[in-house]
This record gives sequence, structure tokens and C-alpha cells, in this order.
Amino acid sequence: MNAPMPWTMLVTAGAFTTDQVAHLTGGTARGVGAWLRGKHPLIISDYEPIEGRRLLSFEGLIEARAIAYLLDQGLTTRRLRTMMAELRRKYGERHPLARKHAITTTGDRVFEEDRGRLINLLNDCYADPDLMRPALRGRVVFEGNRALYLEPEPNVLPMVRIDPQRAFGRPVVVDKGIAVPTTTLAEMAAEDGNANAADWFGVSEDAVRQAVEFEQHLAA
Repeated sequence: MNAPMPWTMLVTAGAFTTDQVAHLTGGTARGVGAWLRGKHPLIISDYEPIEGRRLLSFEGLIEARAIAYLLDQGLTTRRLRTMMAELRRKYGERHPLARKHAITTTGDRVFEEDRGRLINLLNDCYADPDLMRPALRGRVVFEGNRALYLEPEPNVLPMVRIDPQRAFGRPVVVDKGIAVPTTTLAEMAAEDGNANAADWFGVSEDAVRQAVEFEQHLAA
């Protein structure tokens, strides 16, 4: 379970640097890097380091969203490290928080929904299901129990996706069945205008606009 994945998995599992994970979760590269270190890391790095740089898969990115939420809500790093080690043992998975479930926290306890009830992930005790579910940033589309892709801003930028099977997980806009990296569209739009970029790649001007807005958001 803890062994790094082969590099051949990049095409289907995606690859994200700590900088990219930080941009997409609202954290810092240094902070994300700290999550990957220690005897009981918060997140397991998915590939062997390249020139000292750690990479995460798409499931690692999805788990990072949950980790960022739990830390922001007041759960201590020490307590969360213990919880992650136990969850990996319990489920036998590298990224147990990338599973399809609703999680919430009271700051010292973490719960996930289980058949209408809330189960405390720290000790398997059930609680009353009257706690607010979190609104984690973005929306994950699942197939069964596995994450297919992430929509970072589904309400305002619905065409933007992060899909491990498209562009190695780099953000893309999907329009008319065509997927184009947001960086590519934004760069061409800056040089030649939205209309020319849309015509060149066969997508709508709205797709170009969403790509530009997404890249501007990341750079802010």
C-alpha cells in the first residue's frame, strides 16, 4: 500500500507538485510538503521524488482538500496524523480520505457519514447526525467509490476540470467534448484574444473566458 507507484501511472493517476496542490487547496507549498513527511505523514507521496521534488496523484490531491479543511477547522496536526495512520490500516488504502463520503469535524473529532449516521473516525463511535456537513472547495465527481475528476469552481467556472486522465491532471476546460489545458487557452487569449483562441481550439468563447478567469484566480 505504501510503496510508490510506477511512473507509468502518470497517464491515468495524474501528477501534482506541492506548489500545484497548494494553489488548488489554498495552502502553501511548504505546508503541503510538511504533510508528506514524518513517521505518520498526513498524505503519502505517490511517486519517487525527482530531484528532491515530491509528487502526488489525483487521489492525493483530493485527499489534500480534506486535510486542508480539517486543519482549517481546528484539528491538530498530531491528532490528524494518528487518524490517517489508523484509516490507512483500517481501509488498506493509500488515500482513505479520497473515498466518496461526507466528512465534518468539531475541531477535536472527525466524522464521516455512514448510512445516515455520523461515525467518529477517531474511535468508530456513532454520533447524532445533526452536525453541519462541510462545504469543501469544489465538487468531486465519483464513479462508484472512486473520484473521477474535480470541478474546482463548479458554480462559476463549470467547464474547468481537473481530470487525471486528461493532460496528466493539469486543469482543463471541457467544451463540446474537447479538453484544452487552461494555461494553453489563457496564454493564447492573452496574445491573440478570446475569439481567436476559441476558434483555434474549436471551443466556445465562454470556455476561453473560464480558462482565463481560472488562471487569474490561481495567480492571485
